[in-house]
Parts: sequence; C-alpha cells; structure tokens
Amino acid sequence: MKKHYLCTCSYRGANYFGFQRQNKFPSVQEEIEKALLFLFKEETKIKGAGRTDAKVHAKGQTFSFFSTPIANKEKFLFAFNRLLPMDISVNDIKEVPFSFDARHSCIGKVYEYRFCFGEKDPFKTEFEAYIGKRDFDTISFIDACDVFVGIHNFQSFTTKKEDKDGFIRDMTLISPKFDKKRKAISIIFKSNGFMTYQIRLMVGALIKVGLGKLSKNDIKERLESKSRNIMSFKAPGEGLTLLEVIYE
Repeated sequence: MKKHYLCTCSYRGANYFGFQRQNKFPSVQEEIEKALLFLFKEETKIKGAGRTDAKVHAKGQTFSFFSTPIANKEKFLFAFNRLLPMDISVNDIKEVPFSFDARHSCIGKVYEYRFCFGEKDPFKTEFEAYIGKRDFDTISFIDACDVFVGIHNFQSFTTKKEDKDGFIRDMTLISPKFDKKRKAISIIFKSNGFMTYQIRLMVGALIKVGLGKLSKNDIKERLESKSRNIMSFKAPGEGLTLLEVIYE
C-alpha cells in the first residue's frame, strides 16, 4: 500500500523558470520528479504548495507525493539529494494523511523580498534584485509599507484572472529592514495567501514611492478602488524568496 509524504525543499531560482514543470524550460519540479523516478523506478508526480515565478528562490517550499513505503527517511534524503542539482535541496520528509493537500491544506505563507540601490556587488546580490544606483527615499518607502497590512482587495496588485476565490487577502505582516551601509532593503510578507505576481507588484509600487513617482496615498486609493487598475511596474523575480509554507 502506498504512503503519502510531504517534503520541504530549498532552491536557488536563477536557473529555473519557476517551481512548476514547464513544457520547454527547466523547472524545479522537473528535477525533483527525475530524481524520484530514479529512486522508485516508476513515474512519481509531486504536488507543490504553489508555483514560484522564474528566478524566484525558496527556503521553505513544500511538495507531496505518493509512493511505496520509505523504510529509512534519513537514507532516502541522502540518496535524494545526491541525485538533485547543487541548487536544489530536499531538507526533510514526513508522512501525512491521504486527505492532506500540499496546496489547499496551507493556511499561510511567508516571503522575503530584497533589493539594493547602492553599489553593485555581484558577490553580495545573489538573492536580491538590483534596481540601479540612485537616490531613494527610504523613509517614505518604509512608511508606505503598512498601507498593505490588513484585509484588502488586491485586485490591482495581481494579474490573476477573476475566479470564485476573488482578490481578498489578509496581509498580517509586512516588516521592512534597511541596511544603510549597503543601501539595501529587505521586507518580510506574511499572509493567508498570495496571488500571481502579488508581492512583486506590491514591491514595485513601494519602489516607485521610494523614487518619488508614487505616494502612499496613491497606493491606498488603488486598494480602495472598486475598479481594477493593475500596477505597471513589477519588481524583478530574483529578489523574492519563499521562506515558509504554514500548515495547521
């Protein structure tokens, strides 16, 4: 009888067109399923907690799969990781009920976005976006972050098509941190769910505030507007990292 397993994995997204399998481009899912095929000698499909965009990283992505029983999980992880590329790692594995769903059992996610607007240093910018050396109003940027906190209609901050789930999300935490020496900013986002490009469009709006092209009130008006007007600037994917998938 087959068992149901949940894994947590990490990956650097630079070489992939996202987590989810693509027809013509490399993906994290493809590499994981190739390794599972070798281990189980049969095709084993995985289900991720969600897709991540091209070049987006993860420290706590999750995926599940059904397989024959794994007798020794430690040895299995050792063999699993030896088969994966150096930029993908499976960190743990546990058995879950058959009713568990890696995506729909999730009650929240935590992401981090990082970007730099100081001197370009290729040895320090692997997991952050570089927006060019320029004047940047960090005070206005940080002040504008809290406008997103709470329950809002994020229809103008996602490219997702309208569906039964709608655009309402509860943003429970946005925590920015400024590295004055490097002129770099990191922001932690926590919510009960995120939609397509949502964080990147939110960060794009905040960056425009820092550049003096938008105000905090402009963002607030977009959130409160009944009409949909999607933000035009999307922050680069390489600055985004999925930190944690939360389950009950």
